[in-house]
Amino acid sequence: MAALLACATGCAGATGGGVATGTALQGEGPTTTGAIGFSDVKVGGIFRMAFPLTRNISKQAVSVTGVKLLNVPAGGKVLGYSVYSVKDTPGYRLGYQETAHPTAGDVDLDKYPNYAGHPYTIKPGALSDKYAVIRLKVTAKVTKPITGCEADYTQAGKTYHQTLTCRFQLDMT
Repeated sequence: MAALLACATGCAGATGGGVATGTALQGEGPTTTGAIGFSDVKVGGIFRMAFPLTRNISKQAVSVTGVKLLNVPAGGKVLGYSVYSVKDTPGYRLGYQETAHPTAGDVDLDKYPNYAGHPYTIKPGALSDKYAVIRLKVTAKVTKPITGCEADYTQAGKTYHQTLTCRFQLDMT
């Protein structure tokens, strides 16, 4: 798992393992509106899709410790999570299909520092420079969208998780 998101004061709602549901984070960017997708998807394809950019809307710093997708439909297999910084990469890389023959201008995220496994802090009111990216392989026909970006984080010594709206579509028609 990678590291991405955080929580704040006012986090509430205990869940089944003693972890509270947080409210400190706000997702921003196209993945929160369902605008990210790929067409002409084939079985065997490997795709990278970015989680929403994350803003700490609380009054206390948060430390993001992990991320995961909640709803991966049949036909999709998560190969891993990475975390990148917009300070290292040429901006916020929304997504792309991995290919053996990249075209001019393609950006290979593997060439940039990966912060997965390293908690990072988001200051109060700040938009994080870090963003998580899922690596997913299509193993069979995918008929439903991929949804639910969850972040794990700590704040003031307490552990939280929060689900942010995200939606990715793989069009196999």
